[in-house]
Amino acid sequence: MLTKAVKQEIIREFNEKFKSAPSLFVVEYKGLKVKEMEELRKRLKKARAEFRVVKNNLLKLASRGTEIEKVQSLFEGPTAVAVCQEDPVSVSKIFVESAKELPVLKLKGGIIEGKVVGVEDISKLSELPSREVLLSQFVGLLSSPISNFIYVLLELQRHLLYALYALKEQKEKSV
Repeated sequence: MLTKAVKQEIIREFNEKFKSAPSLFVVEYKGLKVKEMEELRKRLKKARAEFRVVKNNLLKLASRGTEIEKVQSLFEGPTAVAVCQEDPVSVSKIFVESAKELPVLKLKGGIIEGKVVGVEDISKLSELPSREVLLSQFVGLLSSPISNFIYVLLELQRHLLYALYALKEQKEKSV
């Protein structure tokens, strides 16, 4: 049993995390083995997300005054939360893949950038490329017109040189 001081510390800690974290995922872990839970934690840690099992009442108290308060209704039954500081796409991919591998793991929903999301939204989000891939595609789109423009300028320069060379050849033949 947790002491009152420990509970207050957990509430304070999670309240700070809820205020600073742009994304939160809520899952039901009933029936998940310890080894499976540890593996899931490791995968989420690599994606810069913290995965913890916390009492529902403490989560509800910690969510007061934050965006997370919108999803308090999800804090029922055996609940674990993943607080995501960065890319919610990679975290959603981990949860969707894990839910396929581990049928006892059930996504409940969450909140991403202040918007409440359901299981379907998280599944759709998991189909998107990661942030890094999207950024590289965007940079490719931006650089493509510039490189094409440079290619056109080089071609014009090359054609001018061919024309000047042909003119030189023609003058040499006429002299």
